[in-house]
Amino acid sequence: MEFRQSHALFGVLLFAACTVFIIFKAFNTLGAFQWNVMLWVIVVFSGINAVAKSFVQENRETYLHYYTLFDPLELILSKLIYNFLFIIVIIVLVIILLTVFTFNPIIDWGLFVKGALLGALGLSCIFTFIAALSGVDRGGTTIMSVMALPLVLPVVLTLIKITAVSMRLMVDTAITGDLMILAGIDFLICGLMLLLFPIIWRS
Repeated sequence: MEFRQSHALFGVLLFAACTVFIIFKAFNTLGAFQWNVMLWVIVVFSGINAVAKSFVQENRETYLHYYTLFDPLELILSKLIYNFLFIIVIIVLVIILLTVFTFNPIIDWGLFVKGALLGALGLSCIFTFIAALSGVDRGGTTIMSVMALPLVLPVVLTLIKITAVSMRLMVDTAITGDLMILAGIDFLICGLMLLLFPIIWRS
């Protein structure tokens, strides 16, 4: 059902592409640190624009229909998997565009990919859960705006640090610990989502 809404998918991808192009025209060139920060800022805003539509755009009748068809865990997991894959696509697209218009400072691709996958999982868990709360409680974007920032910040800041190490902008012998922290954040958020969503769904 998500893939049928091609206008929403291409709208988000167009948003990411236009943002990269505007940054390129405005700054003409970027340093490695600015490249790192802009990558994750664009991914976060593109991701939240895409994932917010997962639940908020659906009306009450659609929820009642879902309630008769699916187990709540099946529904939230399917949304999570879709959003995770979509954020991965956004990350790949933004990297390609930044590389074409500027350059690519990433040296340690193994470390970057590990961090990107954990970061994409964390962002997809956060955005999916908040979108579910906003949609089920009909709170709209207000709940999403209030709750997203404190949950997203630890993930994004850790991602920026991991990416900086993969670019050799800094040396951190505890980078494995940072990856474990990011994985722990993902596990905690996903666990809370899977635990609380069935209760919220039935309320």
